Amino acid sequence: MDKYFLIKPIFFLLCALCIAGQVSAQQEQLYTMFMYNKLGLNPAYAGYQGTPCVTAIYRNQWMGFEGAPETKLLSFNAPLSSDRLGLGFVINQHTIGISSRLTIDGIYAYRIPLGKGTLSLAAQASGRNHEVDYASPLIRSVQDLSIDPGVEQVKDSKFLLNFGAGLYYADDFFYAGISAPRLMSSDIDFDANELFVAREVRHIYFMTGVVIPLSYKLDLIPQALIKYAEAAPIDADLNASLSWKKKFTVGLTYRTGGATDDIAESIDLMASAKIARGLLLGVSYDFTLTEIRNYSSGSLEVVLSYCFGEPRSAGQFVNPRYF
Repeated sequence: MDKYFLIKPIFFLLCALCIAGQVSAQQEQLYTMFMYNKLGLNPAYAGYQGTPCVTAIYRNQWMGFEGAPETKLLSFNAPLSSDRLGLGFVINQHTIGISSRLTIDGIYAYRIPLGKGTLSLAAQASGRNHEVDYASPLIRSVQDLSIDPGVEQVKDSKFLLNFGAGLYYADDFFYAGISAPRLMSSDIDFDANELFVAREVRHIYFMTGVVIPLSYKLDLIPQALIKYAEAAPIDADLNASLSWKKKFTVGLTYRTGGATDDIAESIDLMASAKIARGLLLGVSYDFTLTEIRNYSSGSLEVVLSYCFGEPRSAGQFVNPRYF
């Protein structure tokens, strides 16, 4: 084990502790299994898996809570023949209460060999449609809204363009990346009087992880996702997972946040398995620790990913990559 490898766990711990220690309201959706959704958070991940890959994610947050957030995501990425370029495509739909948004992202990444790994720089263009349904049955009022001339029971929508960027480095045992998927602070307010203007705020994501071999078959993988939104405290997902034969993984995540007297936002359990050649299934469950637990049974997330052209067995890999 060389000095270069020993530095990585130290780098990971310092980054996670220093950034999280500086600290939680965000506009963008949460993902517990962020390690399987790197493309959705950082465009520079496009092409890193070496073969074309498609990933589908479903998240039901705060189950049982009326109008709670629900997210559906589908992504695809692939390296080009030169292996220096990566392309990606992400579409996700997010609903909460009477509002919903549909976002489509196109990604272009350029990859540069660096040391024992690869550094990738990426640009991302996106279109997002915001919609609010003022006729939704979720709306509660003291009188019939149909007789209130100040409330139009219609659907209103707004389409916005945006762009983002990302930086990502990874080798066989370590990764780190930083990204800002939406750099423009666009107006998302539906009030024609403009008495108050709501805007999208920039979100910055920092992710990192390292593989620590415990035996020939068992690996410990600590990972972290640090989330920053303008005018909001920093949030962190701190995860520790065990991987058996690089096929079966179980993990535990500590998510900071919540009210000032809450110990955390949630404690999350996750498990994943390669159920067939190139096919991965992952499931996570969040145990909410805030007051919302009095109204919700927790949050469920499911991920299904397939990579085309994966070898028939792990033994065919010369240097199997986690990241």
